[in-house]
Amino acid sequence: MMKKFFASSVVFFVCLLAAPACFSDAAPTPVSISSKQSEGFVLPLRKNTKSIVCVNRNFYDTQKFGNAFCSFLDEYSSDCRVLLAEFVPKEKVAYYDYVWTFQVKKWNDKNLDDIPESVSVLVLLYDKDFNLLLKSNLKSSKNKKDPSAPNCLEALLAQYTDSLFNDIVQVSEEVPAKEKPAKQKKSKKNEEQAE
Repeated sequence: MMKKFFASSVVFFVCLLAAPACFSDAAPTPVSISSKQSEGFVLPLRKNTKSIVCVNRNFYDTQKFGNAFCSFLDEYSSDCRVLLAEFVPKEKVAYYDYVWTFQVKKWNDKNLDDIPESVSVLVLLYDKDFNLLLKSNLKSSKNKKDPSAPNCLEALLAQYTDSLFNDIVQVSEEVPAKEKPAKQKKSKKNEEQAE
């Protein structure tokens, strides 16, 4: 009995010394972004372009998301406008480089202060001819343990727009070290046979 008490008190004492690891409340805001590109389309997106954000006028949450999204696009776009229409004719977007539309799947705003505790959105990006360029699933939720944690919608949009215009780069996987010499041997054999 004494050994169990001693062992548990040692573990507790070690946890107190390593408080940040054991009892830390400062977990990062959970943000999930997954995107799928169309064939022939390359990221990152061009900056200083004109963007139009199409918003379904029948849903309050899509309007709030569209306004927030457009304000973040403004940093990269020379002209970003919100259009209260989910489906638009080509003539209305002829002068824009990018056409954005989305479906808000989840919008939890318990305080009704337009700052959601959690949000999930499917974002679709088209060119002016309505060719689908990019399809992204975005999810974010507020860090409940930390009241001073950033607004989850702002954190999500900041990370998403930054990745679209700056960070997303296609990197080919390096060939493992074991395969490199094998390929070199093959090429030497081919050279010998050619001679």
